Amino acid sequence: MSEVGRRAFVAATAAAWFAAGSRGAAQLPSDVLHQYRLEVDGPFGEREPVIVSFPRQPGRVQHHPEGRWPVVVALHGLGEAQKGTARGALGWHQDYALARAYEAMLWGSLASDNFGGFVRREQLAALNRALRTRRFRGVAVVAPYTPAIAAPDREADRLRYSAWLAGPLLSQVRAAYPGLARTAAGTGIDGVSLGGRLALEAGLRHPESFSAVSGLQPAVRGDAERLAALVDRTAAQRIRLATSDGDPFLEPTRALSAALSEGRVPHELVVYPGPHDVRWNRGPGAIELLRFAAAALRVEPLEP
Repeated sequence: MSEVGRRAFVAATAAAWFAAGSRGAAQLPSDVLHQYRLEVDGPFGEREPVIVSFPRQPGRVQHHPEGRWPVVVALHGLGEAQKGTARGALGWHQDYALARAYEAMLWGSLASDNFGGFVRREQLAALNRALRTRRFRGVAVVAPYTPAIAAPDREADRLRYSAWLAGPLLSQVRAAYPGLARTAAGTGIDGVSLGGRLALEAGLRHPESFSAVSGLQPAVRGDAERLAALVDRTAAQRIRLATSDGDPFLEPTRALSAALSEGRVPHELVVYPGPHDVRWNRGPGAIELLRFAAAALRVEPLEP
């Protein structure tokens, strides 16, 4: 099937998928990826969809070949938040082309095209060396709706949302998919822009649930010191910040990195080329989501 034909097929299937509403889980088409729609009790009293994804296995096995899938909760950006709960939750899958990033990572060799050109030669070489050293086996991505609650006067909503991500959301997803990680060691949180800002706060507030915390072009606005102060140094969380040279939040993200360094908090800061828009999300954003989660999270053994 041509790329144009495949996109038309995905769009048609997505329309039918939306029409299914609350009738249960369904899949968007992908050669390498299961993509399930799960209805859950949301953070503010409403039922809402969450998209749960993990690589396909022979025999439709729904767990990692060596145990349970590591899990990364992935939050989308403001543009998707403005589309509403049902369409917004699809941000990583439709707008950010997550399945395409999976295919590239599972192939085991990345090219500049996989990043939309937004990668430096030395970065690409380092990523490919890492893939040759440690094969990417996949992670599970849990993508809920991300509300626009980053403003200073929405702190109560952020606290409620963070607690939901760390508790009720994970509990409901794990109950539906037993092949997903059950402990903090196998669970992380990440997000882009608005979602990156919320992921950092939720993850740092809840080390009991998330052992890995990241933000992609996080919409940090002068609160670097406050975010850095949330770090529980006894938790030894893996922390990664990823941004780009055209990101308006580049300097605030660097300020957050500096605040973490001043507090002697180990972390990773990655700066790619590129703008702050959906093109970057489809390239470095989606690949970094998968790369960091696979590197930072543990594959849990299946219980006998």
